[in-house]
Amino acid sequence: MHSERGSGAAATLILVGGVISVTSLLLFFGAALITLDRAQSVTDQAALEAADAASGRIPGYPCNRAERLAEKNSFQIENCEVQGLIVRVTLQVTVLGISTHTRAKAGPQNELE
Repeated sequence: MHSERGSGAAATLILVGGVISVTSLLLFFGAALITLDRAQSVTDQAALEAADAASGRIPGYPCNRAERLAEKNSFQIENCEVQGLIVRVTLQVTVLGISTHTRAKAGPQNELE
């Protein structure tokens, strides 16, 4: 007759290992989603600040303002385009080893349509 001693401990170790693995994956992907959300927020803020500079509401060059704001938040502007009072900003971000972009457009409401 085979002894079943210790089989409960082995099953417990497997279960605990599985729970730790799933929790680690959830934390890993959760951090990636937070980074993407943060990148989009920075892109939106950079576009708004650049649009304010383009309209003369605040001093400075629109794209310089956008670049400084992105750099303060540890991101890099890939592209900044000013057409009149409309500003388009593209930010490059790497998440989980994958390079992606966030984009934002800002300017007067009547000119955005």
